[in-house]
Amino acid sequence: LPELRAALTRLVGGPRPLTRHLEVETYTWQALPPGLRPRDRDGLADGIAAELALARDLLIDLGLKEQP
Repeated sequence: LPELRAALTRLVGGPRPLTRHLEVETYTWQALPPGLRPRDRDGLADGIAAELALARDLLIDLGLKEQP
């Protein structure tokens, strides 16, 4: 998490962001060890929702706001 926060700070923090486009990769679930993979569709959906919420919260911490 510290590495992700540092990367986001560098890319979009401060008065002049280096980019205005970010993507959250959610297809990497299959790279997890079998014991950590979601067991069903609901678990997968919950995991993806948690990833997106984490990304949103990190960006809000950097002062970014939703565009209307």
